[in-house]
Amino acid sequence: MDPILDCHWRDQDGGWALTVGLNGTDWELFAAGPQWSESLPFAGPDEVRRLAQALLDLPADPEPYECAWRLARKGRAAAGEQHGRYATLTVGLDPADDHRPYLAYRSFHDPGHTTGPGFEVICEDPPVDHLRAQAHAFLTNCPGPRPRWP
Repeated sequence: MDPILDCHWRDQDGGWALTVGLNGTDWELFAAGPQWSESLPFAGPDEVRRLAQALLDLPADPEPYECAWRLARKGRAAAGEQHGRYATLTVGLDPADDHRPYLAYRSFHDPGHTTGPGFEVICEDPPVDHLRAQAHAFLTNCPGPRPRWP
């Protein structure tokens, strides 16, 4: 996967990452922690453009800000039952923590009869300037509309 938005950090448990890139013909989010990783596709390149724009629009001043995406991958289990994996990716400023920037990923698994929690990756204090530079480069080099949040 060729990453276009890439955020890595370490804590007492080990290394973590949230990475967006083109995997073949699909845009995917890769979430990784010290003992687990998973990836889910975006609905298309326009959703990745929305993410890039949301990073560029991240306010410098403390104010309410949150943008979210729902990612999904559906399939069939070995027994033929439908199952799926879903996740939410959020970019925002945390009003409960002095409007500190964050990136959050939370997945859920649905084996067909119930939904259970999956994997969670939260980056507090992401490298905002670095992410903005990556987002700007992506929007400059990836053709298509540049969506603005309403």
